[in-house]
Amino acid sequence: MHLFQVQLPVATGIAALAAIVFLLIRAREREREFTLIDSLMLVILMSLATAGGITLAEAASQNAKETALRENLRTFRTQIEAYKLQHGGTLPLLYQGTFPQLIEATNACGVPGPSGKQHPHGPYFRSGIPINPVTGQCVVTLTEENPPKTPSGNGGWLYHQKTGHLAADLAEHLAE
Repeated sequence: MHLFQVQLPVATGIAALAAIVFLLIRAREREREFTLIDSLMLVILMSLATAGGITLAEAASQNAKETALRENLRTFRTQIEAYKLQHGGTLPLLYQGTFPQLIEATNACGVPGPSGKQHPHGPYFRSGIPINPVTGQCVVTLTEENPPKTPSGNGGWLYHQKTGHLAADLAEHLAE
């Protein structure tokens, strides 16, 4: 989000609050009640201040999603690297939009199975594949390009099988 997009609602809200204070002072100086016009102006100004606040809340929500997206991406990449280290440089395989080798315990060859002596590695994600917080999707789609140039439209993650590179499946985050 650009600074101007945040400053405009803030400026609008401050201007509206200043006008409300001015109206209150004006009414007090006249020592009388608000007129109908004063009341209408007050309602309009309060609406402007509220609209500015809503815009700021939406910006904060989007910022939180972007931060969570970067954190989930970092965690996802870290777990892929952990799998690779424990499995002799082999990357996990994508199967039907997910990674069984990351959400289940595996043996040294990467074969999933119940945790124990036969399958001592993982699971790397006990609660399943992390979601993309911007889209709410956790599906992983194979990509032939590294880094990917276009999103798949599935909204989760893009995975380059040959390199293990993972990207968010969003046009504005492909290069991250």
